Amino acid sequence: MASVPSATQWGSPAASKRAFLIHGNTSSSHTWESVAQALARAGFLVTAPNLLGHGYRRSNKFRITEFAEDLRPYFANTVYDVIIGHSLGGNVALALMPFLPQDRTTPVILVDPGLELDQHLVESIRKIYTEEIRNVRSIEAQMAENPLWTREEAAYRVLALRMAQSNLVEEVFAQNVPFSFGHLFSTIPPHVRVTVLVSDPELSNICRLEHVPTHPQVQKMLVKGVGHWIQLEKPGVVVNTALASIFKLTKW
Repeated sequence: MASVPSATQWGSPAASKRAFLIHGNTSSSHTWESVAQALARAGFLVTAPNLLGHGYRRSNKFRITEFAEDLRPYFANTVYDVIIGHSLGGNVALALMPFLPQDRTTPVILVDPGLELDQHLVESIRKIYTEEIRNVRSIEAQMAENPLWTREEAAYRVLALRMAQSNLVEEVFAQNVPFSFGHLFSTIPPHVRVTVLVSDPELSNICRLEHVPTHPQVQKMLVKGVGHWIQLEKPGVVVNTALASIFKLTKW
């Protein structure tokens, strides 16, 4: 199957505000459902694309820069009021920031991005996620392991795994060595403001506060009691952070 671009949208095409959501590794556009629905109710037209290798999009290009390049057409004729990226999608959002319009300030929300993964953690994630793709568990099993998820979120997670390319996880890590993207913060242009939501270190070790460089345009926020899937466990935190970031810019 060819890598034909695909995306999911929520909200009215006549909406005055635009949001762009980038999912993480082994996810899909649909896994943004709770966040996207809330943003749509707040007056946004929300667009969430499927990354290469996801949503039945077959590819052999899995470098972070290639993920970002694949998404650039979405920015050709549309200006977004906020950009949100989860996990791998957060790294892709970082790579996209130099291409954002210079005539306005854009808030970017990074949701537990995997900025600095050592080899031990890479191998652990590779094993777990590859197994999830090869042997997709039921909705009930997903809910049992993730009690804060709704049934709909668990169903979309199952769908995402079924649509993921079989060698996706292996290739993402093979083509991004080392898996280190903290340096991309040095490329943040002056017209971008970044907020990084970091999961509770007792529940996830994919992103840590110390992985987020100190930068005048970057705000760090620790989300207690929540694991890596912040947008599924506490979607309101993501939505409120996005809305607050936009509101703050209107006051500058």
